[in-house]
Amino acid sequence: MTSREKKLKKIKIVVSDVDGVLTDGGMYYTEKGETMKKFNTRDSMGMELLLKKGIRTILVTRENSKIVKKRANKIKIADLYPGINDKKIILPQLYKKYGVRSD
Repeated sequence: MTSREKKLKKIKIVVSDVDGVLTDGGMYYTEKGETMKKFNTRDSMGMELLLKKGIRTILVTRENSKIVKKRANKIKIADLYPGINDKKIILPQLYKKYGVRSD
């Protein structure tokens, strides 16, 4: 096993934002004022492949959106933390919950 493979084996969780990371960064509005987001299916497939390897994806986002909740549920996200303005604050809780270290 290479040193790279050893490092990759240590990964237990992936923490990600949503807007501009899992979306194209745009906000789309209908005439009725409904917000829409465009998600990339490749990201979803990537998270599914991670899950198959035992690596959970956790989403931390500033927005508190039904759209993001539906998407997270569909792609089997381990945890979704909406409405978090300062994302660094949640990290120690995630480390403890999943029994991981930041490295």
